Amino acid sequence: MVTGRVIASEAILQPIVELLIYGQSNTRAHVHAIVDTGFTEQLTLPGYAVNALDLQPDIDEELTMADGEPKNFKVYSATVDWNDQLQPVRVHRAEGAPLIGMAMLRDHDLHVRVVPDGPVSIAPIA
Repeated sequence: MVTGRVIASEAILQPIVELLIYGQSNTRAHVHAIVDTGFTEQLTLPGYAVNALDLQPDIDEELTMADGEPKNFKVYSATVDWNDQLQPVRVHRAEGAPLIGMAMLRDHDLHVRVVPDGPVSIAPIA
């Protein structure tokens, strides 16, 4: 099970989990990612994390943003420790906080107690 906490910042509550991500050349990083059910892909990482993991771009992909505007993203391959198993993931390079999207949550239960410091859990559907 992947676990985390709801972080409160002023009037904003964000469910955050910590991921261990493996990149190229035996690189790895612990990343705090926001669970974002409005993001349809697997994972975003900002440029500094992509560089630290020595990820190499696979493709460019156009996604439609929440405001309806298309935007191009570089997409990379990485591996994530997900529920105690190594899972290959597609990483979209996007500035800002890392995000976990719906493609990553597929076939999982997401539980969030939406209060400051509330528990967050992501578990495979049995």
